[in-house]
Amino acid sequence: MNRIHFLRACWRDIILIESEGRFSLIDTGFAEDSERISAYLDSLGIKRLEWIFITHFHKDHYGSLEALLKRYPVGKVYMKKFSGLNVSDGSGHKASAEFNEKELKNCESMCAKAASVSELEVIDERLERLRLGAFDFRIFGAPDAIRIMYEDPDSPYFGQIRFGENTNSVALYAEVNGTGIYLGADANDEALEDPRFDRANTQFARAVGKQVDLYKVPHHGCGNIFSDETLSILRPLYSVVTNWEPTLSRRFTDNRDRLLAARAGAKVLCSDRCGYVFTVSPDGQLSYDEIEKLPDISLEEIPPEQMDEFGKLRSNHLAEDETVFADELELPDSVIRAVCFVREGIRIGAACYKLDQVSGECLISDFWVFPPFRSEGAGHFCFEALEAYCRAAGAAAFTVYSDKPAVIRFWKAFGFTDDKAADGDLTRLRLS
Repeated sequence: MNRIHFLRACWRDIILIESEGRFSLIDTGFAEDSERISAYLDSLGIKRLEWIFITHFHKDHYGSLEALLKRYPVGKVYMKKFSGLNVSDGSGHKASAEFNEKELKNCESMCAKAASVSELEVIDERLERLRLGAFDFRIFGAPDAIRIMYEDPDSPYFGQIRFGENTNSVALYAEVNGTGIYLGADANDEALEDPRFDRANTQFARAVGKQVDLYKVPHHGCGNIFSDETLSILRPLYSVVTNWEPTLSRRFTDNRDRLLAARAGAKVLCSDRCGYVFTVSPDGQLSYDEIEKLPDISLEEIPPEQMDEFGKLRSNHLAEDETVFADELELPDSVIRAVCFVREGIRIGAACYKLDQVSGECLISDFWVFPPFRSEGAGHFCFEALEAYCRAAGAAAFTVYSDKPAVIRFWKAFGFTDDKAADGDLTRLRLS
């Protein structure tokens, strides 16, 4: 049996390779994913991993490594060493010198722990192939591009901290029974003045030189991750994107549409609601099944006679929870509607909103997930349910206000944009 398991993942990569009864991992998600990864491995009866391969040193890729090393025997660990020259902290913020120093120590500690329980191999230009049974992966992007450009006097980037660790991300390609498989990790296609690393994914695609059947889309489908030339070569049939489907569809529509146009019958599969296990048959046919599927979220409307009771719940959360997604506008109770989000019969959150039936404008005055349920993208799925519910009731656009950067990023993930109509210190965001 030759299979690739993409565990349910948003903004992280967790890929299990299976061949001839042996198993290996490519990337390990965040630290909080370790229990879910272990549960999945245990469900398959996995007692040992041949190797764990970390494509680059970002927390959404190396996060569960140490926990997994404690739980399972691992034959070898492959690590892409951290450059210590990272311009970004991996979450869209500028990396401070303190952040880079901390990550350097973290990487050194992680390498030492891996070496103490397994065989450690640092990924560099000497590593050209990675094998597991029928999978014989070619490795692209193994050199430390950031350090090479930083230290080379002939590079236009000599002595400059200009890039994030995605510039150091490894990509892998294998053929199994004639089926081409390209795992892009977070490798990007940015144009660089140094020809050695210019448009990395395009260079990798040229080296592959043929269409692929399965493509793990780089960097969660975001940004400049493949050129037209890249797609004209790879022409993927199945593209797996480790992100929320609304984020891909609304913020990175062009990337999605280009993937769909790359080949007749192409499919784009986001791993937000479920994971996927792809099987390569002996004759090279590729098929997939859904795994780890999350239960749906339904809405429970709060009737008018229960609004006082609901108001107390709302006030308690606003008073106790500083992370609640709430603006500070005063709205007459008579125009507020309220719903609870329900998953498997349990209330996991709530929202208050005002819908203008004439204009179709829907103002979300409060939106929150109860603390015990804030994991695995619950907030995203709650908003998807609320949006569908309100649009069915006549909503044509949505508005939220916030002064919290994390909350603003949350709404922007759905395609909300700052319309520059602030209310005091509150930013107003709209989604049409």
